[in-house]
Amino acid sequence: MTAYEPTVGRNRQGRPVLTPEQQDLADELQMRALAIRAASRGSVSIREAVDLAAIELRLELPQTPTESEED
Repeated sequence: MTAYEPTVGRNRQGRPVLTPEQQDLADELQMRALAIRAASRGSVSIREAVDLAAIELRLELPQTPTESEED
């Protein structure tokens, strides 16, 4: 087992293991955040880069109508 391989059902910090869909989303968020931080040459904090990456992802996800929009 590698240092990054989660144990069955829980990772080393005791948090539940992510579903494949959640892991894919987390990986995409990480890649975008790293790209934003690299492009800023360190002038954007890691936290800001993750926030910006989350906004980018949200803007690109297919939008589903809410109940109020369906009426």
